[in-house]
Amino acid sequence: MWEVKVKIIKNGTCTVDPGNMASLVHVALKHQMGIKGGSTVSLIREKDDCLLIDTGYEDESDESPMNQRKNRDWLKLLLDFHGHRPEDITKVFITHFHMDHFGGIELFEGAKWFCHRLAHEGLMSPLKDKFIPLDDGDQIIPNAVVAHTPGHTRGHSSILWWNANGSLRAAICGDAVINLAWLQSGSIWRFNSDFFDLEAARKSIGNLLHRADLIIPGHGQPFFSSAIKLIK
Repeated sequence: MWEVKVKIIKNGTCTVDPGNMASLVHVALKHQMGIKGGSTVSLIREKDDCLLIDTGYEDESDESPMNQRKNRDWLKLLLDFHGHRPEDITKVFITHFHMDHFGGIELFEGAKWFCHRLAHEGLMSPLKDKFIPLDDGDQIIPNAVVAHTPGHTRGHSSILWWNANGSLRAAICGDAVINLAWLQSGSIWRFNSDFFDLEAARKSIGNLLHRADLIIPGHGQPFFSSAIKLIK
């Protein structure tokens, strides 16, 4: 049996299906059903470090204090379900700065906050001052490194983790891989206004599928890369 130190604290959801327009009607219908598009939240525990990747903020268009409180309370509850408290988190890595991936990060004021250097360049103070920029290949905790995966945004990055003997490699992908349905469709999510580059997005997907056995997408359940053909 593999030794897996990666936990999925929360499975992300998606409000737009591949091949569909980003229709306000379809999105509103999913919202009414309780599908509000928050990202996957992953946690890696290695020795004295407890690394959280993304924060899973739901209903990113709702910036009201009530929604902010709901998101903080929900994330605390999910952490508690997995045996953790916000103060246990020593490091937070944000794959990219869309609200559904970093909203509510203030819950982890006691942790160090990280992102890729290119993402950091686009931030404004005071948020910029709180983040530590990292580069492609930098180790963030033992057995886990930053992988620059541009396309969805210019500074988008993922986390690559491997177990002690290297028999299992996992990629926490953020929106470099939206979910299995989007990947199998061959479509690329391009609805965000800061979308960077189509070919870079496809190359990032191919690199992640090549470098990892287990793919943890930004808005869906994990799956094994062995069942997926590399996107050319």
